[in-house]
Amino acid sequence: MLRLDHGRSPEHILVEESLDETETLPGPVLRCRACGSAITSMDQRIAINDRHDHVFFNPHGHVFAIGCFARAPGALPASPPSTEFSWFPGLSWQVAACAACQAHLGWRFQDGRNSGFFGLILDRLIEDG
Repeated sequence: MLRLDHGRSPEHILVEESLDETETLPGPVLRCRACGSAITSMDQRIAINDRHDHVFFNPHGHVFAIGCFARAPGALPASPPSTEFSWFPGLSWQVAACAACQAHLGWRFQDGRNSGFFGLILDRLIEDG
């Protein structure tokens, strides 16, 4: 069972937004390590199943430390949705890439109602400052 622990129901999380040039992200900004583009902010951190950070492995044995974020306007879905080997049962996932340089940053997880969150690979982000 998936539990979103950020005080908002999943229906209020909009993940189809893309970063507008005029948009400013509140709080310390997290940037793509590859190109420096703004991806999300620390204010977007959420807890899923009682944790913000998780460590998972994929079917190929690669280990990923991810953080969960309600919004990541600088990351865009870059693959069709899949439910195979989902780290969050009941949710589909899509590869999430940097909107600027297309570097793989993590995954977008969603339910059938298009509500969800981003699981971003923590060592592929850098914090401003």
